[in-house]
Amino acid sequence: MTAEPQDAKSALDAVEEDVELGRSEPDELLPRLATILLSLQTDSPHRPRAHRLLGVVDHRMKLASDAFRELHEAKTLAETESPPNYCELAKIGRETAAIYAAGGDDRRASAELLPALAFASLEGDQREVAKIIIELADIELDAQRFDRAALLLRQLVAQRDNTKLPPSQAMRIRIGLSQALNRLGAHDEAFRHVAVLRAEMPEDEKGLQFSTRLEEAQALGGLHRFDEAERALLEAEVLLPEKNSAIERSEFLQAVTELHEVQGGPPAVKSLEHLIGEYAKQKEPVHEAVACRALASALFKLGRNAGAREAQAWALRAALQSNLADVVDDIRTDMLKSAGAGRIEDLAHATRLIGGDAARERRFVLLGQLGKGRAGDVHRAIDLADGQLVAFKKIDLGQFGEGRGPEITSAIEMAYGSAGEIDNSRFARLIDLRMEPGGALYVVQRFVEGPTLDQVYGSGATPARLLELLAGVAEALVALHARNIVHRDLMPENVIVARDAQGGETPAIVDLGIALVASRPEERQLFGTPHYMAPEQVAGGSVDAPVDVYALGQMIAEIWGGKLTSHSALGKLWQKDAPDAMPRDIGDLVGDMLEPDPARRLSDLSSVAHALRAQSQHMLSG
Repeated sequence: MTAEPQDAKSALDAVEEDVELGRSEPDELLPRLATILLSLQTDSPHRPRAHRLLGVVDHRMKLASDAFRELHEAKTLAETESPPNYCELAKIGRETAAIYAAGGDDRRASAELLPALAFASLEGDQREVAKIIIELADIELDAQRFDRAALLLRQLVAQRDNTKLPPSQAMRIRIGLSQALNRLGAHDEAFRHVAVLRAEMPEDEKGLQFSTRLEEAQALGGLHRFDEAERALLEAEVLLPEKNSAIERSEFLQAVTELHEVQGGPPAVKSLEHLIGEYAKQKEPVHEAVACRALASALFKLGRNAGAREAQAWALRAALQSNLADVVDDIRTDMLKSAGAGRIEDLAHATRLIGGDAARERRFVLLGQLGKGRAGDVHRAIDLADGQLVAFKKIDLGQFGEGRGPEITSAIEMAYGSAGEIDNSRFARLIDLRMEPGGALYVVQRFVEGPTLDQVYGSGATPARLLELLAGVAEALVALHARNIVHRDLMPENVIVARDAQGGETPAIVDLGIALVASRPEERQLFGTPHYMAPEQVAGGSVDAPVDVYALGQMIAEIWGGKLTSHSALGKLWQKDAPDAMPRDIGDLVGDMLEPDPARRLSDLSSVAHALRAQSQHMLSG
């Protein structure tokens, strides 16, 4: 073996100490390590350590692939020594586990730590054993296995003198134990550990003081000493770092919202909702995510499960907005656990027809039923990919007869082929359309919040308001027909009255093309609903844009007299001896829209929209 520079070991000792105590930035340590490595001979016993420290620094710089490469090189060198360098192998395993854990792969992290623990034990290195146990405990905390984390950390606290860990690391162990105990409801014991921390902690350890105050607030809140808990949170807020504090601020908001949650009941929900609104205004999605998770927990405790799941979805959207990968995974896990298998729909094995990405995970939490039809039920659901609310429909194509699935699927695919390209607030945008090998068809559309137009009719809405909404429906049909798409089942139940960004009403058409399979098998050619169906639909003839014009004409007439059974009955609507009878101009318009011959039926829906809106304004001004 060739001679080594006399200062190689001391130089590595200095870097190791700086890494452990966080005294230098990673980009400052990198050139120092590179210089040391260049000075080492190829057979130097210090090379495993140098490569390991490079891996540690790369990890601190969030260069995971570079870190893995350096750690692999270090491991190879340590294993080929005779005897193997168990001391380095233990440290390499611990650092490799830390990278896996940071990426959310707890299984691989644990697999690295077990042999690392054995290597450290073989060397009799109690300090390294303690560090490995700390990593294991962190994994247990992240996985919310608080009982196991507490078991590990209690042992480390009891053996504090034997581990010879730096004081700051020993304090972190006690903070972690306090966290586990608080989550287990052992607030008395957690508070005792917090008292020890406050007595021993140096004033310059601002980060540790901050974490201690948070756990103190948690313990006091659990003991219902709310005034003292509030004071602890105020002290923690003063200790928040001014820079790079996203994690600390998230932890602080978590503590604030959890205190509200512990106080419990409707006041806590109201307080959390106010807090979330403030964060939304301030564009602080990290804080939004934390507060929404606490709101979900509070709502679950009140038995308001649907609202709780929507709060979880809100948290997921906020976490995705801030690229909080770990938080996103945690929220999805929470949502799956709270929903239970009965509310989960997984399209992992469904073949994509159109829309969406075939490789994208498609999993949904069902919130509640929106409607029930012959072909299938429609549910309001949460898409776990992005936390958005969707309308989820599952259709069993087998009910339409053996061998007819491909025919029906082809027709639906054509109907939705163009619909999938529409991104307009006047329509429930198609998100995905998939078919399961067993014959079930899944349709996923944007969920539109609001009452149906049918419900607005039933609420006693004025003709002026209804005409304005139907003018919007006419404009939506113009856009639909421009793409050669025919709705086929236009009726008030298939129009949602939503709110736009300014708070105004806007109609949104839903269920595009679904009528193709919603009818009975023997009536599949009848793509509509009685009373709104054009004569050519009833006769089983060709179906084109005029059928939607006819249906809209019926919807206008319905304002003044209900559903018309025939074109000849139209005149009765404006001949009524009543001040609220249908205006003659509107009657003439509806007459043209309900013309039995589709070739003679009114086709200019833009003029319909204009006429309806003009009449609405006239009614309002009169």
